[in-house]
Amino acid sequence: MLSLLALKKGQPFWVAQHKMDIKDWPLALSKWVESHRAANTPCHLVFSTNRYQLLQVERPPVPEPEILPALSWSVRELLGTSEEMQVDYFDLPAQPSGSNKINLVAVPKSLVEELVQGITQAGLQLASIGVEELSQCDLLEPHHEAHITLLQEPGEEISLSILKDGKLYFTRRLRGYEQLSSYGLEQIHQGIADSLSLEIQRSMDYFDSQLRQAPVKRLLLCIDTPFMTDLAQLLKEATLLDTQIIQPQLAHAEGLSFTSGSLTSLGAAMRQLRGDEA
Repeated sequence: MLSLLALKKGQPFWVAQHKMDIKDWPLALSKWVESHRAANTPCHLVFSTNRYQLLQVERPPVPEPEILPALSWSVRELLGTSEEMQVDYFDLPAQPSGSNKINLVAVPKSLVEELVQGITQAGLQLASIGVEELSQCDLLEPHHEAHITLLQEPGEEISLSILKDGKLYFTRRLRGYEQLSSYGLEQIHQGIADSLSLEIQRSMDYFDSQLRQAPVKRLLLCIDTPFMTDLAQLLKEATLLDTQIIQPQLAHAEGLSFTSGSLTSLGAAMRQLRGDEA
């Protein structure tokens, strides 16, 4: 499924959201652009977590301009694949003692080429390509105190991250929650909340002790469950963190509401606004 979300400049206003079947998305996107007179509009593409690999690896001991070529040579061995991959990386704001690591992102090159071609042919201006973990840095307002997030697109793994000053300090994916939307309230009370609170505590311990950062103060979540309010209360009681459900304060057209299914595409759209404000 391809999710498209559109914002209007000036006073930020969420004007449209549209989902397209992945099988014939280029044609559907072209028709949408034409019907909304959106040709030449800047477009920011963000991959959901099931479309790429994110690894923390040692920074290659080469000059900065040679890092990407070095990563490109080693990525197939790291991932155990023969598929040609498009790679990029981003730095860590803080390192464990004695480490010099970077975050490596790897996407099948054929997928990147398909999307770039489809977006260009639809008449949009592709401005950037990103990943879900970084998209939340555009979605959420920067804050000087660290906060931990639990984000989940429908049917995917939960992405647990720690952000501070608009930067991604730590991230990991929690497997086993892909069917969370089908779980009842009893399952939330009898296991899900406990297992998530344990993962949260482990991540905060690493942030405090290994990255030597001030303790996390707040938990933000937007995950794929109809019982998000109940889960938020349980996590608040277990972690003693100020716990909130993510609800961006953004003016929007009638009928639109923020859900876990719109968080990545909204973060992509917000990237354009953040760039305009910079």
